[in-house]
Amino acid sequence: MILPNFLHIGINKAASSWLWRVCQEHPDIYVPDMPDNVNFFTVAYQRGLEWYSQTYFADVGNEKAVGEFSNSYLVFAPAMERIVRDVPGVRLTAILRNPVERAFLSWAHQHLKNKPTGLDARKGIGVRLDKIVHHHGHGYFRLYAEPGFYARHLKRIYTLVPPERVHVELHDDVSADNAAFLKRYFAFLDVDPDFQSSLVDSDVNPDSEGERMEDWVAPGFREELAMVFEEDRKELEQMLGRDLSHWR
Repeated sequence: MILPNFLHIGINKAASSWLWRVCQEHPDIYVPDMPDNVNFFTVAYQRGLEWYSQTYFADVGNEKAVGEFSNSYLVFAPAMERIVRDVPGVRLTAILRNPVERAFLSWAHQHLKNKPTGLDARKGIGVRLDKIVHHHGHGYFRLYAEPGFYARHLKRIYTLVPPERVHVELHDDVSADNAAFLKRYFAFLDVDPDFQSSLVDSDVNPDSEGERMEDWVAPGFREELAMVFEEDRKELEQMLGRDLSHWR
């Protein structure tokens, strides 16, 4: 039975689909052709490891790095507990994005994609994003905001997996120089770091919704949402040794 030796655990709207396509090109890496979000340890664990292996890794050849991409693993605690039990020694990678931007893009993907745009369409788009800070909006808060508490998620993961087996990058750096990012990423996976992907210098996370947050929320909401994440942001700064003040 073949199981992965690396997992990309998130987060959504942070170049994971672009990175999955890059990994498909690398001769030393095997990732399943489809889907780009497997999420086995979250939604399909009841089907068993043999099913997981046969469904996603039956075609593995001589690749050194065998893995899959699942954005839910970062935020769903039971998934990580299952992973460390069933795939000991697995390496984990993650890309983190400004949590305010990520929350908006996640919401926009669900509510704005292929739908009318503009302020005049607000009543027809379902849940308003600012509902997540409403006193009856806890369900929406968990859906759109909770994934962005990165320090909290990483602290939990570090109790299960040694930090040296967790490679964390920022979307800011991926966007600024994705060639340099890939070199670091490949080195972490112990594959040829000099492989030149055809996707280098491409848009790592095209915002297909084509929307600006300010067009869809009340004045001051961005600032309020940034304050929601402020304590976690400061803790993440210490964990990563990075200045994240531009995330405010």
